[in-house]
Amino acid sequence: MSKDEIERAQRFESEDEQRAAALRFAREVVETRGHPSEEALEEVRNAGYADEQIVEMVATVNLATFTNYMNDFMGTEGDLPVQKPRSGRTT
Repeated sequence: MSKDEIERAQRFESEDEQRAAALRFAREVVETRGHPSEEALEEVRNAGYADEQIVEMVATVNLATFTNYMNDFMGTEGDLPVQKPRSGRTT
């Protein structure tokens, strides 16, 4: 992915509509703490993702969340530059 596409993904956006649907779904999973709406599920399915792929998306969000919590708890020092959080909200 290009640098621009990575930056868009950090805002849960993409020029690729299928990838954008997956990113919107991932954001919904995060914001609803694992309780995405039926509309969000329908959108990601309509974008072409199978239920197995959707489960992998939820598992990826879960793993990232768990890793962040453990790193915060353990006081792990990051080895990457600190990034300012991006909301990605345009509405």
